[in-house]
Amino acid sequence: MNDTTRKRFPASEKLLARAERVIPGGVWGHNKFPAVYDPTGYPWFAERGEGARLKDVDGNWYVDFMCGYGTMVNGYARPEVDHAVMEQARSGDCLSQATERSVELAELLVDTVDGAAWAAWGKGGSDATWIALLTARAHTGRTMVACVDGAYHGSHGWCAWCNPGEGRRPLDSHDVTTLRWNDVAGVEQLFAEHGPRLAAVVITPFHHPIAGSAVLPDPVWLRALREHCDRADTLLISDDVRAGFHLDLRGSHAYFGFRPDLVAFSKALANGWPIAAVTGTEALREAAAGIFVAGTYWNSGSSMAGAIANLRLMKEERSVERMHVSGEKLVAGLLSLGELNGVPLRVSGPVTMPTVTVDDDQDFAWMRRFAVHMAAEGSFVHPMHNWFVSAAHDDEVIEQSLDHAARAIVRAQEDLGGA
Repeated sequence: MNDTTRKRFPASEKLLARAERVIPGGVWGHNKFPAVYDPTGYPWFAERGEGARLKDVDGNWYVDFMCGYGTMVNGYARPEVDHAVMEQARSGDCLSQATERSVELAELLVDTVDGAAWAAWGKGGSDATWIALLTARAHTGRTMVACVDGAYHGSHGWCAWCNPGEGRRPLDSHDVTTLRWNDVAGVEQLFAEHGPRLAAVVITPFHHPIAGSAVLPDPVWLRALREHCDRADTLLISDDVRAGFHLDLRGSHAYFGFRPDLVAFSKALANGWPIAAVTGTEALREAAAGIFVAGTYWNSGSSMAGAIANLRLMKEERSVERMHVSGEKLVAGLLSLGELNGVPLRVSGPVTMPTVTVDDDQDFAWMRRFAVHMAAEGSFVHPMHNWFVSAAHDDEVIEQSLDHAARAIVRAQEDLGGA
């Protein structure tokens, strides 16, 4: 570690040394990224968030384009949301029975999400996709599920084929098969081979693999998928955990124009407070009521109060529309800077969730250097994962980060000898 890094992140490095003695890897889960890519270029630990900004434990502030990996949509520490959480917590959070907040939130989701007739709860995205799959299996009496090759649907074993990792085995998902994104012929082949056995096909609203460019859905592929599901009595599940409420309050399926039977939400639902939800059509109400799936904290009233306040705030302030405007400005600015500096920079996916890549940067060497220099300038981005634009990313914030990007691009080029 050089002296500059040591001076910049001493508290973070000290905390990491403590953490490694009691937590495997020092940071559990995905929050170890992007520091694990370059431990000298990023802080390991955050202290607080405020609006669109993040403060690390060493006192450095960043314009944050990770937004808690998409959980923050209205700005960190938004008082309207946090006050609702605290007020409910004063009455107790995890009680022996559900609270009125569960009814209020379900009513709000049914009124908001396109096609929703009911709502059910979990705590995280993996809960939501699992609940949706159990409901589909209960309704159809089948067990097989298909998902897109390379997609991520959570950390539960059933989706190991989609997102393989250490400790997983094919046996964990022996009733799971895969299909290719936007491949109409592949849809036809899938149903020809497995149609009578398929309980569900699970897709994300747009394809956002763990690393690499995002790919928007082909409407022809979506129509073919829906038609084949209808003919085979197979359910279509939209995993809207990552994209939900970043594209359209009615659900990302409304934005892209397809009709799922079940939708899984989490991340942005409560502006950072832990909660997940599944919505479904009227035809699936009996199946959902008949399955047993539960978690001690799933009916936590405080997170539900936060979700209610957050969704109402998003409606009142037209948060999604503002996110699209800011995202357009960010993307246009980044592309202009790439062209100005002779860098073949590409931005894929929706502008509120842009994935930034560079042509022929197969090992992400350029993006890693760019992201490190962005952090040094004061903008927190990820070299491989999609970014997020929140309603708190106003013109001033976007312009500041584009200034950071202008310098970071030049320095990344210098690091790699102009490659």
